[in-house]
Amino acid sequence: MNNPPSFDQLPQAAKDLADHATQAAKDAAQHGIAATKDAAQHATQAAKDLYKSAATRAEDIYHTASVRAEDTLVQSKQYVRDNPLPTVLGAFALGLTLGCLLGLSHHQPEPTLRDRFRW
Repeated sequence: MNNPPSFDQLPQAAKDLADHATQAAKDAAQHGIAATKDAAQHATQAAKDLYKSAATRAEDIYHTASVRAEDTLVQSKQYVRDNPLPTVLGAFALGLTLGCLLGLSHHQPEPTLRDRFRW
């Protein structure tokens, strides 16, 4: 065991203890700063990796959709070339149906005889 310092040595012992505590606090702070920087670097790298992965996935989805749309357009054009009459009749029927539906939505009922002669 350490012998307690004498009364004359107390100020120096207190100073030594304070210096030791200060150094320990500085070391702990530096360790905390280093750990925080390391964690920030890992988080930044993880975010970059996630962004890169998401960007690649988005590009793949866009490319797939673009190819499918192009294929559908080509197939539609070919169907219209091969079957012009059903296509025209189908478009006519669709237009007629939409026209009737839109016309009915704006139709006002015919006033009754009583409504016509009301003053």
